[in-house]
Amino acid sequence: MKRNRHLLCGLVVLLTILTCKGQVYTVSGADSLRRFLQTAKQDTVNVRAACQYAQWLYRIRELDKADSLLKRTEVLAVRLHDAMGLQQVYSHFGNVYMLRPGSTHLPKAKAYFEKARQIIIRNHLPPAELLLALTGIGEACYFSHQHEPALTYFLASIRLTEQYRLTNNVTRAYLGVSEIMGILGRSKERDDYAQKAYAIAYHDQNKMMIFWAEGTMTALLKRQHNYKEAINHLVKILPYTDQLLFKSWKINIYLNIGDCYNQLNQPANALRALKLAEQYTQGTSFRAHDMDRLNVSFALGQHYLTHQNYRQAEPYFLKSLKIAQQLKEPLDELDASEGLSKVYAKLHQYDKAYHFQMTFSKLNDSLFSYKATQKTRDLLTKAETEKRDAQVKLLNEQKQSAQFQRNAFLIGGLLVLILGVLLSAWLLNRAKVRRLQEAQTLRQQIAHDLHDEVGSTLSSISMLSGHTDTLLRQNKPEQAQKTVQKIYTDARHILEAIDEIIWTINPGNDSLHRIALRLQEYAQPLMESKGIVLHFSADSSLDHYPVSMEVRRNLYLIGKEAINNLIKYSQATQATLRFELQNDQLMVLIEDNGRGFDTALASQRTGQSSMKQRALAMGGTLAVQSTPGQGTRLQLIMNP
Repeated sequence: MKRNRHLLCGLVVLLTILTCKGQVYTVSGADSLRRFLQTAKQDTVNVRAACQYAQWLYRIRELDKADSLLKRTEVLAVRLHDAMGLQQVYSHFGNVYMLRPGSTHLPKAKAYFEKARQIIIRNHLPPAELLLALTGIGEACYFSHQHEPALTYFLASIRLTEQYRLTNNVTRAYLGVSEIMGILGRSKERDDYAQKAYAIAYHDQNKMMIFWAEGTMTALLKRQHNYKEAINHLVKILPYTDQLLFKSWKINIYLNIGDCYNQLNQPANALRALKLAEQYTQGTSFRAHDMDRLNVSFALGQHYLTHQNYRQAEPYFLKSLKIAQQLKEPLDELDASEGLSKVYAKLHQYDKAYHFQMTFSKLNDSLFSYKATQKTRDLLTKAETEKRDAQVKLLNEQKQSAQFQRNAFLIGGLLVLILGVLLSAWLLNRAKVRRLQEAQTLRQQIAHDLHDEVGSTLSSISMLSGHTDTLLRQNKPEQAQKTVQKIYTDARHILEAIDEIIWTINPGNDSLHRIALRLQEYAQPLMESKGIVLHFSADSSLDHYPVSMEVRRNLYLIGKEAINNLIKYSQATQATLRFELQNDQLMVLIEDNGRGFDTALASQRTGQSSMKQRALAMGGTLAVQSTPGQGTRLQLIMNP
């Protein structure tokens, strides 16, 4: 699976910390508010109490009740001309829509926070209120994948905090900046802001921030692969879930604990934690979110799949798929479909495996263009951030140079220096753009190569479909069956071709170790179908050697061609696929004990020429050794 959906990192947990003042209520306190509202006068005190009670309601996931109460309170605040109360109502409305499942409610949440901001500015309300509105807008933008405006609002919140020395609910903006810096690939700044958030949280008047600070530290430790210490922090924040009425977050905490134990290769402890998370989704002490149920089901399905308990994995993946479809979450549908395809393949239920593989491929294709668009948007955000940093740096330099206005030479020198820095930044940025253009050109080349094959195969399917109808009308069912089988084979070829190009351009597959695993996944079922025992090994250090997309493609195609030749011609019973490092060079060995062949006569049939050309394109060498009756040995050597 490609996404870890259980990380308790920074901004994600802010979905349930959306508070205005950070009050910690008890059940008795909430009951007192409810009784007060039943008899209180229709005045500003009533507005404040209603906002507090609405906050209680949405924190225990009674979103519809909170929404209804806030609508009545909005009417009262408008009638009383209560600007402070009205902006608080709108902030709480924003929180309610942030907590609703799915991304369709985020624009409405952002609009309510913006209404609150405008009222605060128009009526000159305290900076602490403006801080909450700005942070709320930033969070709505972040979850809408609008990272550039989100960063702008979070930085504005931080400037407000430092300008007025605010101490209440100030941690949230630092967490938001940390998350965006991570998205932009600026790891040092991400961790710096996370550390700042952790330190600030313990001085924040809103003591709930400590809960999120510990969550942030957990995410940082997991990024550093310090899973034992991460578990300690997760256990530390468990009591806060009861104190702060965040009982539903027990689910996410236990999911994270299970993930850490899996990383530590302690499956029994991992399963216990995941089962505890499942129990809380089925409990009655609070209303669990559908997304919580989805995450738990997926995590258990993935756990059982990893540990080869396929019967147990099946119902959990089915449940996660059903919830994902109800919530209209295509990424979760994608992962659940992939999990079910793997489960049914292992259970030898190939019709179901094929169905879910086709579902996965369709979802993957539809999401591919979205991911490309999102990548472009992230790059633009990064460029705009760098531009803003340069502007801020220029402004600071100008302020410093104002102290030396009497020294014209020094001012001129500083300006030259600044221009040099800006020119260097521009040149570096241009180089980055050039590299992106080169990568795009390669992707277009791959897409063009694939287009011919897919286009011709689709044309074949179209003609065969028409021919099948003709055969059926002529009452020739046996010939029609053969034609249908040909259509099925062609469709499988298209699916494999699309899967290969998606794998090739996925940046998550840019290590030698991923290529080795991909070839093993390709070879294993083919060799099992021919009764060939495959011996696979790959040097563990290969994961630290990234390769370009072009090298990845050529290396995979060489391996695939060699494996296909072995399956078709060797009549072997034993085969070896080995990736290892020797004297700082990569050695790929594909060997069998089959009947062998005369290398001089079979070079064209087995594609040796094209394989050697690909090896040369990577700066490597390919040697094929074979003797009739004594097996075949193919060895590729290249610099990693």
